[in-house]
Amino acid sequence: MKYQLALQPVAGAWHSEQVTLTIQGEYIIDVEYRPTIGDGAYARRLTQGGIESAMHTAAQICPYCSVAHTLALSLAIEALSEVTPPLRAQAIRTILAELERASSHINTLAALATALGLRDAARLSRLETRIRSILLNLCGRYEAAVIRPGGLAEEPDESALASAEQAINELLPVMIAVAEQTIPRRKLLARMVDIGVLNTAAAKQFGLAGPLARASGIPTDLRTDAPYAGYTVLAPAFVVEEGGDVYARAVVLLLEAIEALRVVARWLHNLPIGITQEPIQLRAGEATATVEAPRGPLRYTVRSDGQSLTEVQIGIAPQLDRLLARSLLQRAAVDDALLIAISTDPCTACWQAATYIIGRE
Repeated sequence: MKYQLALQPVAGAWHSEQVTLTIQGEYIIDVEYRPTIGDGAYARRLTQGGIESAMHTAAQICPYCSVAHTLALSLAIEALSEVTPPLRAQAIRTILAELERASSHINTLAALATALGLRDAARLSRLETRIRSILLNLCGRYEAAVIRPGGLAEEPDESALASAEQAINELLPVMIAVAEQTIPRRKLLARMVDIGVLNTAAAKQFGLAGPLARASGIPTDLRTDAPYAGYTVLAPAFVVEEGGDVYARAVVLLLEAIEALRVVARWLHNLPIGITQEPIQLRAGEATATVEAPRGPLRYTVRSDGQSLTEVQIGIAPQLDRLLARSLLQRAAVDDALLIAISTDPCTACWQAATYIIGRE
C-alpha cells in the first residue's frame, strides 16, 4: 500500500515537500522523494543589479541561512577584488554567523521536540526567538544584509553589542542546563537511539558534510579545516558523534548551538577596535568562497567583467535527497518517518536556490 506523507514547514527553512512511502504492515518498504532543486533563477537575480542589489537578494534566499549566504557571496567578491576586511568586521561577521547557527539548530530541535510530543518544544522555541532577536538587533535596519564586500554596511551600535553580550551570558547557562537535562533522558534514548541510522561509511558514500556528517562520525568543519573570517583567530570546539541516528543528530545540533554561543560570548568580550569596512573595486575574473553554513558547506562562485557580476553559481552540501531518504526511511517504522526527516535538518529554501550540489557536480 502507498501513502503520501506531506512534510509541512515544521522547521524554519522548510517549504512544503511530499514523500511517497510504500507501506507493508507498520514499516516502510519503499520511498520516493525528489526535493525541488533550483533552476538558477535565484543565482541569475544576483546579477541583475549592482553589488548592493546582489547582497539584498542573497539575504532573502533562506530565512535561516541569510548570514551564510551574504557572507559567502561577500568572501567570493573580496577574493576576486583581492581585499581583506578589517579584523573588527571579521569578528562581527563571525558573531552574526554563530548566532544564526545557534538559532537554526535550536529551531530544528524545537521541531524534533514537537514531533516527539515533548513539552520542551515551547522552551526551545522561546530560546530560538531570543537568539534571533539578538541577531536582528545587531544587524539593525539591514537585517542579515549588514554584511557587505569589504566588511559591514554599518557597524552595530555599541549599546547593541553590550546588550548582546549580557543576553548571551544569560542564555549560556540556560542552554547548558537544557543539554544536561535532555541528553541523558531515558524517554529520548528509547525513542531516538538506533532510529534512522546512517553509519560513517554510508555518510562518506553520500558525500555528506556539516552536522549531518559530524553526527555520523565524520570530523569535517570548514571553520577549523579551512578557517575564514574570524575563525582564523578563534575556532569553535569540534562536535562529533558516532551513532549516526536521530539521537546523535540531535546531540550534535544541541552541542553546536551551545558552542556557537560560547564563540559569540568570547568575541563580544574581546572585540577588536578599528574600522569595519575596506574600499572595494570589482575586478574582472572568477573567484570562489565556501563557508560553513548551519547545514554544512555553502559555496559561491562569482564571475565579473570588472563592472558588474556576470554570473553566480551557488553550491550547497548534500542533504536529504532521493537516495538519502531511501537509505534512512526504508525499513523504518511509519511512526518514525517524520522524526527521521526532521533530524536530517533539510533546508528546502537553499535547495531551491542552489545551482549544484557540492561533490555531485
